[in-house]
Amino acid sequence: MMLLLSGVIMAVAAGTLHVSGLRLDNTVEMIDLFEPLGGKLAAFVLIIGIAGAGLSTIFPIVLIAPWLVSDYRGTVRNIHSTQSRWLIFLALLFAFGTVFLEERPPALMIFSQAFQACILPAVAIPIFILINRKKLMHKYKASNSLNLGIAAVILFSLITTWLAISEFL
Repeated sequence: MMLLLSGVIMAVAAGTLHVSGLRLDNTVEMIDLFEPLGGKLAAFVLIIGIAGAGLSTIFPIVLIAPWLVSDYRGTVRNIHSTQSRWLIFLALLFAFGTVFLEERPPALMIFSQAFQACILPAVAIPIFILINRKKLMHKYKASNSLNLGIAAVILFSLITTWLAISEFL
C-alpha cells in the first residue's frame, strides 16, 4: 500500500512540475521549488522532513546486523557489546560513505531498493528448507498449502530479484 501511495504522490508531483515547466534533479532544487509556494517556513519543514526520513532509515539499518547475529547465536540482544558496536560502526561508515560516491541521491535510493529485492530470496529459501525438516519441526512440519504459498513467495522473490539486477546490467 505504501508503494502505491508513494507512486501516486510522485506521479502527481511530476505531472504538476512538468505542466509548470519546472525541473527537479536534486534535493536542493526541491527546496527552491517549495520556498515560493510556502515561504521559508515550508522550506525549513521540508529540510527537517528530509533529515528526519534519513535518520529514521539509518537506525533500523544499523541495528539489523547485530540483531541477526544475536538471533543466530541465540543470545540476548546487546547493542553495547564490542561486536555490535563494530557492526554498527561499519554500517554507519557504509551509509555515510555513500555521500562521497559521485552518484545522485535518487540513483542511490533506487539501487538500495533494488538490493533489498535480493534479500527476500535469501530469507524465503532458508525458511522453506527449515520449515520442511521433520527432525526440526516434528509435528509442526509445513502443510502442502503452506509449502505452496512459500514456493509462490520464492518464485515471486526470484523474479523481482532478476528484474532488479537486470536493470543495472
